[in-house]
This record gives sequence, structure tokens and C-alpha cells, in this order.
Amino acid sequence: MSKLQQFQDFIRKNGKELTGVDVPVTLTNEEAKLPQLKFTFGWTVEVGVTKHEHGGHCPSGINAGSASNASSYANDKAKEYVSGQNSLFNDRFLKILGPDISENFLIKNRGLQSAPETYVGSKVCYSCNGSGTNSCYSCHGSGSDTCYSCSGSGRTQVTRHENNRTVYTTESCSACWGSGKKTCSSCGGSGTVTCSTCSGGGYLYFSYSIDGEAKRSTQWAYTSSDYHEWTSDFVKKTGLKVVHSLTELTEVDVDEALGGCTFIYAFTAKLPTLQFTANIDKIDTQLCFAGRNNITHNAGGVYDPAVWSIAKELAGGNKFDDKTALATPAIKDIIEANETNTAIALLDENWVSSDIKDAVVSNYQTLVTQLKKQSVKGIGPKMIGGLFKYAFLFLTLGMLVSLLFPTFAEDTSYRMNILNLPEWFMALLTMKFGLFGLPAYANYGFVFGLLWLSLKAVDKWYWKKIGRAKTWMLALTITVFLPHIGFTIFYNGMELVTNHTPKLANALVGGALFVGAYLLVLGAKWPNKWYTKILGIIVGAVLYCGLQYGLFLINPSFGLIEVQESYPQSVSSLLAVGARFMEHNIIEWVLLTICFAYFLTRRQFWLKAKTAVADYDSPVLLKSMNMEK
Repeated sequence: MSKLQQFQDFIRKNGKELTGVDVPVTLTNEEAKLPQLKFTFGWTVEVGVTKHEHGGHCPSGINAGSASNASSYANDKAKEYVSGQNSLFNDRFLKILGPDISENFLIKNRGLQSAPETYVGSKVCYSCNGSGTNSCYSCHGSGSDTCYSCSGSGRTQVTRHENNRTVYTTESCSACWGSGKKTCSSCGGSGTVTCSTCSGGGYLYFSYSIDGEAKRSTQWAYTSSDYHEWTSDFVKKTGLKVVHSLTELTEVDVDEALGGCTFIYAFTAKLPTLQFTANIDKIDTQLCFAGRNNITHNAGGVYDPAVWSIAKELAGGNKFDDKTALATPAIKDIIEANETNTAIALLDENWVSSDIKDAVVSNYQTLVTQLKKQSVKGIGPKMIGGLFKYAFLFLTLGMLVSLLFPTFAEDTSYRMNILNLPEWFMALLTMKFGLFGLPAYANYGFVFGLLWLSLKAVDKWYWKKIGRAKTWMLALTITVFLPHIGFTIFYNGMELVTNHTPKLANALVGGALFVGAYLLVLGAKWPNKWYTKILGIIVGAVLYCGLQYGLFLINPSFGLIEVQESYPQSVSSLLAVGARFMEHNIIEWVLLTICFAYFLTRRQFWLKAKTAVADYDSPVLLKSMNMEK
């Protein structure tokens, strides 16, 4: 089988696997060439002097006296290496870099390590001017400090009791024996301390080392005219990687200089290239290959028609076509490369052209936009409905608590509410009290521990992946409000259990007004048809009224309300206590309503949208929709 037939079979088979459809590529005009190239490699060796500071410690090396002398000696030696008078770096260069050319045909910038000579010099310490000591910072050189016991007076006040009376007098200070001064603990009374800059030596030491670096330079040129016009682009694109595809390497002598390089190597090589004319849907393009491994240089977009035949249906409104396109390997790879900003051979080698790639990405972004719009369609009315639903739910719960424990509800204004939270939290951070009877500084342990747990909880249990800023905001919110919620439930719960007797009759009569309202909701929600919903609401209203009337009828027998004649007024007075309870806690009531309505509604829509998107069986689509979690 000819090489042309082999390439044609490979392209058709590979195209079928990538696109799922036949790729009717026909190759003609096989054209092989073997251009001769000349590569010249070189290095410029740079030698420099590096200064090192050692403080009061004298390092090993050649002692040059002063620091300026050491610097001068090191720079003179570096110039000697560069001029070639000393071959130290040349020999080191050949030893380190020679194998790169002779064995691996590789070349790169390399450090040449340091020369063995290190020149050491010193300067008088600028901090102590060579004395090795500084004036004591505690006593300012005096050697003694004012006695703290007597404040420098030499006497202390003494109080004693004699014969049922209190006597005040003064005595000589026992701490300083009446002198008013104490020996300085920092300097031991000397008035001076060891200089910390030079460690007491009086001198600062510096060393100067000589380092070298070999920097690469490269040139190449054709030594024959038998080459394809695109060969230059291939060599520039692959750079030194082309060395691995060369054959018949021969080291040659070079006379001319190469950009001031200190060392030069050069060799010639033959680079096999291959070119075909490819016809796809009556359109001709070129396929170009180079190197003994037939590295693709430019595939001429031979898969464009096959890829576009599938991708043009993407985001066209047909879910089956969308799933087919997203499951096609070529389209899947193009989208993933664009979303992750990575390179793939399919695009780099021009098997699919940039125009088709841009069109595929554009259709995909249209699909993502469509799905995002669908994922939040109708969320506004649901959110408003959620506000009413959760507002009534928390109203019902609050009223039941106030009816069940009316004395607890009447005292609610004396308890801490959310408006007092900033003041409480500030007192916690300023350590005005300690949590759980522990030392006040332990407060910070609780706060940072709760913040850490909140961050981990949001990362693990929040239903979707969110940015770090939102994660921190949620974690901080939990850290601030969770203690308030926890302490409120704990202490109020303990108070209800120990100090208040539940009034079951009050909760039954008053709670029926709120709990019974859910009969209307059930009557409207359960039926499927609109006319049966109307009937359901009527039935629910009848049951609601019947419930209230039934409680009124059984009241004389069970004594739910003491005075039957003033039943409505008595129920109203019960509800008034609950109304005041809810009024005092209205901020908590509103915040709970908003949080539940917002987060639970969004979560419901997000989970529904994720189910719909997951049906496309495309991980990259889940990533684009931020639904990986």
C-alpha cells in the first residue's frame, strides 16, 4: 500500500471516530522532499560578582582586608575569566554543557556554579562604631532604673491596726533599701549591652563570589533549495524540538561568530517533508507533514465539513440534536479546550480550522444561555409565593408558642433579640465575659473554630459550587447568627420547661384559627383541574368554618374559654398576647421568611435545572452551568 493510500485511510478512519460521520477525503499530488538544514548553536558566557552579607560572622574565604578591597579583587578576577586569561569557566562550560550537544543534541541556558575563590572583607559596624556595645535601652546608660515599688521615693506607705484603730505611716522601701533605684536587669548595672548588629565584634563582614551563566543563541538556514514553502514555519513552530526529528546529524566547523557567543557548535541535517492535496466536498486544501515521525504541520481543516454538519444543529431547539453534538468527540474536545483554556492537537494542527472552532463555541454558548434562562424561568412568582408561605408558617409557629405559653410571651420584651446581637458580639470579642465560664480569651477560640467549621460546612453541604467571596460571606453570616440562634433556643427552651406551664386550651382555640387555614391551601393544591380547585377551596372554607364552630360548641363542656357569652372577645384577647409577641420579634420573623423563601426556592430551581442539564450527559456542560457539585 502506498504512503498516499495509508494517509487517506488514516484520515477517513480517524475522522469517522472523531465526528461520527464519513469524511470523504481524497488525497492526490503526493510530494516528498528532503531539504538540508544547517543549525548553529552557541552560548554567551556571562560572569558576574555577587555580594553576600554575613553580619558579625566572618565566613571562610580569601581575606582581602576591607570590604572595598574584597569587591575590587573579585571584580578583577571576573574580568580575567571573561578575557580568557584564566580558562576556569571555559573548562567548566565544556564539562557541563558538552554532553548536551554531543549526546542529546539539546541546548539550554545553564548556570555554571561559582568559582572556588570567595573574597572576604569587613567594615566597622555602623551601629556601635566598632566598640561592640550600645547604650542600654532600658536604663539609657545609667545602670539603674526607678524602683517600681516606691516609685523612686525610697519609702512606702504602710497600714496597720492597733487597739481598734487604723494607723497609717511610711517605712523605708524593702525593694530598693530606701535608695529609690534598682540595678537595671537588662545590662546588670553596666549601662551597656552587646551590639546586636555585629554580635559584639565591632565589624561587619562581606563576601564576594564569582558566578557564571551560559545563555543560548541559535541560528539555522537551508543549505539546499529543495524544500516546501511551509518548512520555515514548521521549524519556527517546533523550535529545538525539531532536533528529535532530524536524521544524518553531522558536526561541522564554524568560522564566523554567532551574536557574540563564547562557544559555537553547528551541524547539518536532512528534514523529510511530505505534502498532499486533499479534496473534501469539492474543495481543495493541503496536508503538510515533517520529520521522520510525520509530525502534522497543517492538516488544512480536513474535518471542517464533518464537524460542522453536526455542530450546526447545536442549540437549534432539538434536545436530541444537542445531545448528539455534545457526545461527538471532536465537538466535545473543542468545547472542553475552550472552557479550560488548553491546547489540543485537533486545533493546533488545524484538523479543524479556527473559523469552525469559533462557530462551534458560539453555538455552545447559545445553548448554555438558553439553559440558564430555562433554569430560572418562573422563579420570580415562586419567590413571592414563598415569601407568603413562609411568612404565614413562622406566624403560625410564633402564635402557637405565645398561646401555649402566654406568660413567656408577655415577658418577651425583656429578652435579647437580634437588635442586641452587635452589642453582644462586640462584648464577646472585647472579652468582657467568657463563654461557658471559661477564661475570656477562649472566646476567640470559639469564634475562629466556628468560622472554620462554617467554611467547611458551606463547601461541603451548600447545594452548588460558589466563589470564595460568597463562601466567606455565608460562613461569616453563620458565625455571627448561629450563636444567637443556638443560645436563644437553648435558654428559652430551658425557661419554658422550668418556669412556664403550657396552656393547651389556649393553643387549641387560638391555634385553630391559623393551623386551620391550611385546609384552604390543601383544597386549592390537591385538585388538578381549575374547576375542581374552586370546589376544593369551597370545601376547605366550609371545613375551616366548621372547625371554629365546633370548638365554640364544645367549649361549655370542656371549658376552653371561661365565659361562653364573650367567646369571641376572649379569643381576641388571647390573640392580642401573640400579636405583641410577634411584633417584638418581627425582625427575626422577617429575616427567617426572606432566608427560607430565597434559599429554598433557588435550591428547588437549581436542583430541577441540574436534573435537566444532567440529561445531556455532558460534564463540560455541567461545568459551564456551574453545576459540577
